[in-house]
Amino acid sequence: WLVIDRKVYDVSKFSKQHPGGSRVISHYAGQDATDAFVAFHNDKSLVKKYLKSLLIGELAPDQPSFESNKKKSLLEDFRELRCTIEKMGLLRPNYIFFFLIFLHLLVLDAASWLVVWYFGISLVPFLVGIVFFTIAQIQMGWFQHDLGHCSVFRKPKWNRLLQIVVINLLKGLPASWWNHLHNQHHAKPNCFRKDPDLNMHPLLFSLGKTLSVEVSMGMSGETKSRLQLAHYNIFSFFSLEKRRRNSCLTIISISILSVS
Repeated sequence: WLVIDRKVYDVSKFSKQHPGGSRVISHYAGQDATDAFVAFHNDKSLVKKYLKSLLIGELAPDQPSFESNKKKSLLEDFRELRCTIEKMGLLRPNYIFFFLIFLHLLVLDAASWLVVWYFGISLVPFLVGIVFFTIAQIQMGWFQHDLGHCSVFRKPKWNRLLQIVVINLLKGLPASWWNHLHNQHHAKPNCFRKDPDLNMHPLLFSLGKTLSVEVSMGMSGETKSRLQLAHYNIFSFFSLEKRRRNSCLTIISISILSVS
């Protein structure tokens, strides 16, 4: 079960049929998912029709309607800010802008191949083609990112269709794979074991001192001791503390010889 707008829903069976994947829902099992629900669903009136059959109760008046690890005042400020932004129309897409973005992607991608085809594979044309192709591929990644968020068109199906064209055909990656991972990332951003962007190999990378100890709990004694010794060989680009709000990444470099 999970909570949306103080109402409790049993999603045990529905999670397997959830269009966004079962893991996104399972990350909020037993928690308040109101803000995630609002962020992920554009047509909330349509989605709430499916929720009626899943309703099993409501929270008691003394029960808080927010995640236990978040401050109520911070959530209220965020919700007020979101309402203000929506009223100002800042979330409405600019179709001309996205059309020009898509057009320049196609031009750069075509130009990268045409340069090599017309001028040959000598050094200068090859480098120019690489520059065009690299810029096009990077920009395609961000464009399909906006499509994956359903931020370009009002109807989700048109976003999904163009996303398939961009990421599947032009980049060679499955849109379903990207959406599955990225939905989890935005459902639980920077939450260890729930955000796929943080699922790095524990012997090579970890996050902060507290999380490093948590990673090592499931290891054998010898490996655990070597992992703890590896804290002395740290290249800290940013600092990360588990309970701080301004979470940044700490990259821990571990000698392969010390853990092999």
